[in-house]
Amino acid sequence: MINQQWLTTFITLVEVGHFTQTAEKLFMTQPGVSQHIKKLEQQVNNALINRIGKRFELTDAGIALFEYAKLQQAQQQELLRTMTLDEPFVGACRIGCSGSMAALLYPHLIALQQQHQQLSMHLEAGPNQRILSDLQANKIDIGILTHQVTEADCMSVEIGKQSLCLVLPNKVRGEAIAKQVTFDDLAKLGMINHPDAKHYWQQITQAFFNPYQQQADKIKLNGYVNQLNQILLPVASGLGFTVLPEFAVRSFSQQQDIQIGYLDKQAIQLFEPLYLVHKRYRPLASRYEKIQQLIIELI
Repeated sequence: MINQQWLTTFITLVEVGHFTQTAEKLFMTQPGVSQHIKKLEQQVNNALINRIGKRFELTDAGIALFEYAKLQQAQQQELLRTMTLDEPFVGACRIGCSGSMAALLYPHLIALQQQHQQLSMHLEAGPNQRILSDLQANKIDIGILTHQVTEADCMSVEIGKQSLCLVLPNKVRGEAIAKQVTFDDLAKLGMINHPDAKHYWQQITQAFFNPYQQQADKIKLNGYVNQLNQILLPVASGLGFTVLPEFAVRSFSQQQDIQIGYLDKQAIQLFEPLYLVHKRYRPLASRYEKIQQLIIELI
């Protein structure tokens, strides 16, 4: 690593253009300035200046090092500026949530960025465990989970609920299927998997098919897709069932090809809590106040 003290002396010398004046500006002796330049040349293994009487000219290596040093100085100044900057509509907003929640939130986050173009929205979609690990690794600043956190370095607050629905095709191989289903019907049909499907399916089975828990863990999988707007396409085509939040189901364009499953005239629908989570000992920037308000209003 380049010695910063020698580099500062070199920058000052180039800007001032004179050894004696550089020494005065840095409260050094002239031999001290010369010694810094000599040590810096030895460190970078290149001559940086050519002395011409009382003047000097930069070598190619000297020009390259000076440009690098000035860029580094500018970056450090910008870093210090942004570290002290905390405005409500300036900066990167880094959020993690499920794919279905991302589909609900993202259009509104983009609308907020259009109003305040110094904001920058970064939305990472993934399952609970990945959201939590991203939060702990400082890859995101806030996350939305379906369970309270137990980790000591994080805190969570319940902000609402989402409805999970068992979604079936209307037809399988051209034949209509009944809304009222048994576990055997689902086992024969098979599940369309997605990043949150197994987590959602486990909750549905605990609530509605608890005697079949062991079989439920080994349910046949008829496909996998991680794009939210594609998950219900194989369901609509009769290739399997899946479990999704209701707002994701309602936004699907082919409503005529899907249906919500029923059990004894009761919709197979379950409400699960949603929690907003962030680092316990890392204060959120003021720009997250509006983000949190928006999330709570939407949920």
